[in-house]
Amino acid sequence: MTTINTRVLLLCQVVGIASVVSIQFVGSLVGKWLAVDMRLATLPVAVLVLSSALGTWPASQLMRHFGRKPCFIAAALLSAGCMVLAAQAVHRFDFWLFCAAVIGVGLQGAFVQQYRFAILEGQQGSKAPRLLTLILLASAAGIVPGVSLFGLLEARTSDYVPWALLILAMLQVLAALSLVLYRQQGEVVAEVSAPPDARARALYWPMVALGAGAFLVMSLLMVPTPLQMCGIEQYMIHQASWVIQAHLLSMYLPSLSIGALLKRMSIAQVQGLGLLFLLVGFLVSWVQGFGGHLVGLVLVGVGWCFVFVTATTLVARSRSGSERFRAQGINDLCVFAASGVASLTSGALLSILGWSGLVRLGLLLVLGLMAFAWYVHLLRVPREADPCASP
Repeated sequence: MTTINTRVLLLCQVVGIASVVSIQFVGSLVGKWLAVDMRLATLPVAVLVLSSALGTWPASQLMRHFGRKPCFIAAALLSAGCMVLAAQAVHRFDFWLFCAAVIGVGLQGAFVQQYRFAILEGQQGSKAPRLLTLILLASAAGIVPGVSLFGLLEARTSDYVPWALLILAMLQVLAALSLVLYRQQGEVVAEVSAPPDARARALYWPMVALGAGAFLVMSLLMVPTPLQMCGIEQYMIHQASWVIQAHLLSMYLPSLSIGALLKRMSIAQVQGLGLLFLLVGFLVSWVQGFGGHLVGLVLVGVGWCFVFVTATTLVARSRSGSERFRAQGINDLCVFAASGVASLTSGALLSILGWSGLVRLGLLLVLGLMAFAWYVHLLRVPREADPCASP
């Protein structure tokens, strides 16, 4: 039973991530084509992020009342229908219909976040690291079809965006059908949480701020990059897809090595390394051209991964019992809010400041995060008191 559930949910994780990533990639481009005002170009991506954030709590409540299986199936079918609606909106050049369709994809994204909990339900603690690795790999695998479909279809038809969205809709229907095989756990093994770490508890709000800040600066650069490459620098869509695909993979895959890094370095050192990657990534992105976008966004992706994963690790260790759900919920809300603000404003900032001005703004924000992290780890909490320091 466990094997069937795991395989089904990993498949759905791939498809769910592909749908969300597809809107993240093409949303600003479609916004530029359809919106009358250039400042609204990144609104579809902002709608995606905010609808995922607002759907997180209702998703958990619906699953508590009706169970995971019917909710997962309904969410997959909702996403499939909204993908079809989004394809129709692009075909009809209807910007607001496209934004409305994206809401459904974002809401399904809230349920996709629950797949990892469903996979871990009732599992022995010794299996958790392997299962978490599989979840990360499934997320990385979902990036490939979510981004590359547009580039593959670009050379074959002028309506490549609607066709790619329709293909993703069909994949969502297949995912919904596969969920019929999912068997609800009759009894979930209660999770025994470790007592909270006193130092991690003191670092809760600084880590929430640092994680949200990392998401903000990353989104500030990632969201308008397809707009800059295809709309201003006149690159082809498949070239922009390579850049975004490499960036998204660099966000997920390095997380597999963080456990090994934390055996040799303190969490403050790993975060410092991540912030350095962010700084260098923005500096490289200042150089316009395919190479600058590619290398810059890959470095930013790695830097985001180191900062965000370590920050959320401390957040998880800061609370125990039922208190941890509220703490993690506040953290997720702050992260989604920061990403939503960056997604919503990045198009307008690109229009007003230009690419160089946008990158300079990002550099200032990264320098601010570095100063904040230095204050938190070296002044507020001494290095020897780091809760995740190596022995």
